Amino acid sequence: MKFIHVSDLHFHGDQKKNQGANTVLKTIKEKYPNHRLIVTGDITDDGHSLQFQNAFKALKPFEGNVFITPGNHDFGAKGNFYSQERALRFDEMLSIRLQQGGTFKGDNTPVVNLVEEGDDHIMLIALDTNLETDSFFDFACGEIGNEQLSVLDRILSDPSNAEMVKLLFFHHHPFIHNHPFMELKDARDLTRTIYGKVDILLFGHKHVSERWEKINGIQFVLASDNSPGKNWAREISIEKKEIKVEDISIKPNRGRKKGG
Repeated sequence: MKFIHVSDLHFHGDQKKNQGANTVLKTIKEKYPNHRLIVTGDITDDGHSLQFQNAFKALKPFEGNVFITPGNHDFGAKGNFYSQERALRFDEMLSIRLQQGGTFKGDNTPVVNLVEEGDDHIMLIALDTNLETDSFFDFACGEIGNEQLSVLDRILSDPSNAEMVKLLFFHHHPFIHNHPFMELKDARDLTRTIYGKVDILLFGHKHVSERWEKINGIQFVLASDNSPGKNWAREISIEKKEIKVEDISIKPNRGRKKGG
C-alpha cells in the first residue's frame, strides 16, 4: 500500500494562479495511479467558494483515495481570521464530496479512515489543528484542543486497534514552540498522547520539507513543503507492517526515484 504526501496547495479563484497545484496533482495521478494521496491542509488560499471549487475539480480524480485535513488558510480569510462559514464550506465542498468518512467542523473529533489491502490494515487519523480565534496575531497558530485530544487518546489506546499501522496527520508544525505566529499551542500535550502509539506523523504549514526518524516514539515524522512547483514528494510504502519512505519525482516529465 502506497501513499503520497503533499501539502499547502493554496488553490486560488483564478485558475491562472493554480498552474503549479494543478500540474502537481495531474502528474501524481498519471505517474502513480494506484497511490493514495494525503494532503495536510491549506488546500485553498483563503477559503473562498471558487477556490474550493477549483480544488475539488483537481482532487476529484483521487475521490475515495484522497485524505485531507484543513489548514488555517482553508478556515480563515487570508489565513488570518477564523471563519465558521469557511470551516463549514471546507466540509461541504471537500470533506463530504471527497468521501472523507467524517467532517471537521461538526463535533470537532478526529476523522478516521480504515484502509485495508491484503494483510495490511492502516488507520488514518486526521486532526483539525485550527485555532478558532478572531485575533490576527494568533490565527496562524494551531491548537488541537482537549476534546479532540481526549478522543484521539481513546482511539490510540483501544486494544482492538493495536495491530493496525497508525498514520496521524494534520496541518500545523508540532515542533515550532514559542513562536508568536506559527506554534501549535498544545504540541506537548499531543506528544504525550501519541508517544509510542503512532507509526507515522505527517504535517505541513511551514513550507519546508523535513524528515525525522524514531523521534518521540514515532518511526517516521514527515513535514511537507508547499507542493506546487516542487519536483519531489514523499512516498510512504507499507507492506506487512514494514514502513518505507522515499522521495519520488513529481515532475511532469519522466523522472527517477532518489534516495529517501
